[in-house]
Amino acid sequence: MKEARIAFSSEVAFDRLTHHAQSRDWEAETPSEYPVPGTEPLAEDSYTYTWKTKLNGIARFVDDEVTEVQYFILRGEDSSAEADALSRTFMTTTHTECLESLAGNISAADRERGLEVLGVIAPREFKESVYETVKNGLASDLATVRAAAISAAIQLYWAEFRPSLQIVSTSDPDPNNRALSSNALHALPPSQ
Repeated sequence: MKEARIAFSSEVAFDRLTHHAQSRDWEAETPSEYPVPGTEPLAEDSYTYTWKTKLNGIARFVDDEVTEVQYFILRGEDSSAEADALSRTFMTTTHTECLESLAGNISAADRERGLEVLGVIAPREFKESVYETVKNGLASDLATVRAAAISAAIQLYWAEFRPSLQIVSTSDPDPNNRALSSNALHALPPSQ
């Protein structure tokens, strides 16, 4: 099944999303008027709302309280068209745009935010460009950037991060990053 992920560049009020959903003829699947606490792994600290799209795809809005990122996961044959419609209506970013931004000369705060966003919207299948960007973040001189990269590695759930996280877990000068990366090692799938 095709999947697209897209993040909002700034916070979006949920009523604007419901208006967009109505304009696209989406049918609500969540039995509530508002987002509900997430139940999937890595989503316990988020709120989600799900619609069925016109072509029986799924549009899931996620408001992640940990990464502080609002984003959509779109699944189905119409996922690209629905992502395009969201981009025309709201200020959004794709993982490709996020990678381009992270490749530039940006502030530490923007790098932290970019890594957090990349972690939740990058494709779930392994992509070398995403991997290298997060791996570079794990080697940053700044503890806050390394923390954001650890968060991205956890969200992406790729075993390929294990060697870099092992280094962080034993040698990072920040005890919080050592603990976070150690916990990440227990959560990630084993190396193959």
